Amino acid sequence: MRRAQVQWSFVTVIAVLGCTAKPPARGVVQGRVTLGSKPVTGATVLFENTGTGVAINAALDQDGRYEVKSHQGAGLLPGTYRVAVVPGRIMGPDEAPIFADAAPAPASGPASPIPEKYYSLSSSGLQIEVKEGANPPFEFALVAK
Repeated sequence: MRRAQVQWSFVTVIAVLGCTAKPPARGVVQGRVTLGSKPVTGATVLFENTGTGVAINAALDQDGRYEVKSHQGAGLLPGTYRVAVVPGRIMGPDEAPIFADAAPAPASGPASPIPEKYYSLSSSGLQIEVKEGANPPFEFALVAK
């Protein structure tokens, strides 16, 4: 009986400690991507912090705006992030997956206007410093070759 009480007490302490643990502080990350004076659309912004191993992406809307959100909450952990902008988009949470046998033929349209140097975290030259809480919008004005 005593052993069961000790085990129950241990489980209770672990549960209480787990429930009271505060999630790590995050910083709001949102902004806009433009090329020239026009919004970039049909693209995704990638963020990577090599020190912490955090990597996340955010889709651009029709006005070139983005906001970083994940299952852990809005924003990113404070730190320095390298940034890339790549053509294509990620599937939204309300979209159904497209299976290969039902997928429409790929559209053959014009090549992306985004210069290739922005496709890679190592060559884009884009970087942000995320602080805890509110941050000013992170605006990226891409430059054509």
